[in-house]
Amino acid sequence: MVVRYHPRMIAFRYEHQVIDTSLEGIDWAQTAAADVDGDGRPEYILGRRAGEIFWYDWADGRWTRHLLGTDSPSDVGGAALDVDRDGWIDFVTGGAWYRNSRSKDKPFERIVFDPELKAAHDIVVADIDGDGRNEVVTMSDQNNLRFYRIPEDPTKPWTRHDIGPATHAGVAVGDIDGDGHLDVARSDAWFENVDGDGSKWVEHPIGKCGGESGWEANATRAVVCDLDGDGKMDIVMTDAEIAGGRVFWMENLDGRGTRWKRHDLPHSDQDRRGAYHSLIVRDFDGDGALDVFSCEMEWIRGSRTPRWYIWQNLDGKGTSWREHVILDANLGGHEAVCADFDGDGVEEIVAKPWTAHRQNAVGGKMHVTWLRLARRHEFAA
Repeated sequence: MVVRYHPRMIAFRYEHQVIDTSLEGIDWAQTAAADVDGDGRPEYILGRRAGEIFWYDWADGRWTRHLLGTDSPSDVGGAALDVDRDGWIDFVTGGAWYRNSRSKDKPFERIVFDPELKAAHDIVVADIDGDGRNEVVTMSDQNNLRFYRIPEDPTKPWTRHDIGPATHAGVAVGDIDGDGHLDVARSDAWFENVDGDGSKWVEHPIGKCGGESGWEANATRAVVCDLDGDGKMDIVMTDAEIAGGRVFWMENLDGRGTRWKRHDLPHSDQDRRGAYHSLIVRDFDGDGALDVFSCEMEWIRGSRTPRWYIWQNLDGKGTSWREHVILDANLGGHEAVCADFDGDGVEEIVAKPWTAHRQNAVGGKMHVTWLRLARRHEFAA
């Protein structure tokens, strides 16, 4: 007879491929997955601080890199959306957006919407004011936490609306208090969208993240989601940008965001981990429960070479976990994204370092690494 592997049996077995080692310089981030060429599949986008932005297209079994733009004013933050509503996906970094050229051979047009907004660490797209159109939420510790409404003519300056003071990182959006309005989380606090239109914000504490002072104390990434399936929005976070950090989730005990409880995800060994600066929350094994992905950075290392992980939510309630190491190849990751890049119906993971370590597996080069679920096999038994 013919026996098929059940998808859950191979949900945590990944194959990896290094798809680029020719990126120059350091400080690469500004990642996104979006269909920028209109072919029905997402492409991978990344950019360098104060430098170039590229997008990668997967077609005919190979990846091809294209120049999206230059002179990015952003730090880590980047977001893809249709800014001018012409049906083509554009890209926002810092105080500029890049209008889709509709050509693989022509860079996007760079348009500045706020020349004072620089070094944005977080950029998130969401309908903050409930009008059915997306706004752009940004945070820079050189500025503050704010959102921008996109005007009818997006080539004109965008109006800034302040939400609250900044930390270095950790912005996420979701209805934290269950009132039907989108709120904004920021590492150690969240901001209540009181009237639902972004005009009034009230700050509420979440709890301390990390044990350092200064910018290192902030969560690097955050996702608002119902991790334990109880109908209340929780927040998953990656810990401070230091070695020895954790991935954890903050349980929204009362559903109103006034009482929180921290739960650290388990480590399967005692080795000191490098810094986590990626976070993907989705159902990786198809059992209906949200699982968590992260990976270690190359630059801020632990006691061994960096690895990539998925924490399997065994009971669907966030109280029982199994850690899976899905890549252990001396390649670190930063700002990973997840999408079905090759169109096979299964999402993959793509990441790169912020700065490459001189002793990584590709001779100290920058790299873009692609993880695909191991191919399903059939065999006779």
